[in-house]
Amino acid sequence: MSTVEDIKTLYDDKATTDAKLKVIEALTTSRLKRLLKLDKATDIPSEFEDVVTEVTAARFARIGNEGMKSYQQEGLSMTFPDDDFTQYMDEINAYLNGDDYQKPKHGGYFFV
Repeated sequence: MSTVEDIKTLYDDKATTDAKLKVIEALTTSRLKRLLKLDKATDIPSEFEDVVTEVTAARFARIGNEGMKSYQQEGLSMTFPDDDFTQYMDEINAYLNGDDYQKPKHGGYFFV
């Protein structure tokens, strides 16, 4: 799909939830691949699949409120992050640096 078609799908009241989720998932996957420095043909590593799911869900819930930092109405207040991937940047940077961040860390003992 083109950018225009993607935007129309996201804001079209008649578009199905599945169609909207597919657009958001594709955009989320594309952004995460750029952050992980993967080419378009490479699959996202399995340890980052939860990131795609969580960011897709967050972006879907925000349809119609894009660009807002906060929203308040009749006692209801919502604050949106500037970047959906901020909370995952430690994991992303560890992956880029080659750190095996998923293995348990082992400490050492020193006897005096």
